[in-house]
Amino acid sequence: MTKQITRKTTATKRTTRRAAAPRELSHDAILDATLRLIDEDGLEEFSTRKLGRALGCEAMAIYWYYPSKDALLDAIVDRLMASVGLSIAGARTGNWIGALREVAHAYRRIAHDHPKAFPLLATRRFASEGTYAFLEQLFELARAQGIDDRVTARFYRVVSSYCSGFALNELASPRTSPALRKRFARVAAVSAWLEPQHLDEIFELGLEIQLSALARATRTERAS
Repeated sequence: MTKQITRKTTATKRTTRRAAAPRELSHDAILDATLRLIDEDGLEEFSTRKLGRALGCEAMAIYWYYPSKDALLDAIVDRLMASVGLSIAGARTGNWIGALREVAHAYRRIAHDHPKAFPLLATRRFASEGTYAFLEQLFELARAQGIDDRVTARFYRVVSSYCSGFALNELASPRTSPALRKRFARVAAVSAWLEPQHLDEIFELGLEIQLSALARATRTERAS
């Protein structure tokens, strides 16, 4: 009987310890540690257990702040997208095409600053309050400029897909074969212009082609 009571008391203490949120934890502290771990080890290696060790608490304590790993990763997306949202307000030209340009460059910068976390943006749908607020701000600016919702949707999808694909391509490990390049002269010649030092220029070229098409579509929409 005494052993049974002891076991129950121990289990109760353990449950209480897991249920109590450590005072030193906060939403920001958890996000800081999460992003740091992902930056260091990558998404595949990330777990709430490792996060708990980094924070000096049990993994269960994290669920006081984020009810699931998915919710935590959505919050990381919000954290990363915050700088992109600021670029809308800071768009130099003050119109939607200018805002898209600023957003595209800010989005690509995330891939450079947080290469191991960036796949979250490219592979998870924007479904959190923070990302919805970002989209609302962007689409509201388009509406204020008199851009039709259909045009807005098409070019948002085109530009965002371009930015995600370009950034993921940049992050992919380069695979070069000197022996094959010697055999295929044209591949070698063109590949010289695909080196990292030329990527800014290539990104700018593709983006401006799309934004020019948007400007034409907007003029056509207004004329009709």
